[in-house]
Amino acid sequence: MAIERGIFSSARKAWIAVAAYTVFLYATLTIAYDIFMFYSNRIGPDSVSSRMNLAFVPVGVILLLFIIFSLPRVWGVYLSFTLICLGVAFSLQILTIPAKRFHFFQYAPLTVLVFDALRFTIRGRFLYIWTLALVALIGLGDETLQWMLPNRYFGLVDLVVNTAAGLFTLAFIGFVLGEENYPWGPQRSKI
Repeated sequence: MAIERGIFSSARKAWIAVAAYTVFLYATLTIAYDIFMFYSNRIGPDSVSSRMNLAFVPVGVILLLFIIFSLPRVWGVYLSFTLICLGVAFSLQILTIPAKRFHFFQYAPLTVLVFDALRFTIRGRFLYIWTLALVALIGLGDETLQWMLPNRYFGLVDLVVNTAAGLFTLAFIGFVLGEENYPWGPQRSKI
């Protein structure tokens, strides 16, 4: 099934957005880390860790409200959303370094942009496979750049977190939102 609606009206615009966002991710590698270290040193690592976890709550609430008010009421949607939230919560629990949790906020939007760009040429489950592969590849580029920077290193855990963010985002698109409702919910009939 082809996904007719999307965020962008053309593949060209979608790929420009993917490229711009990727450049933004790569360009802010040192800045984001410096900001994190500044706050960590200022308010303490435990406080930063708590605040990073709390940042996920409003995102979850906004997504839940979107589901309640914009999507058809189906139990499978709520169950899928609950399982995704539990997966993210488990991931947050096992990530002992708070800075790694921020990768979810970086790579979830990237996944949506890549998905939207690929929908013009790829169909079916291959759309999800290629999206995840490209997100993982961009994450690999991110980690490779960090390996080349002074005082930074290649993090295999970071690569896994980047890919997990992509996987959770794709699960949301596939099982919660549904391709028929992508990207903003059911299409309203114009009367």
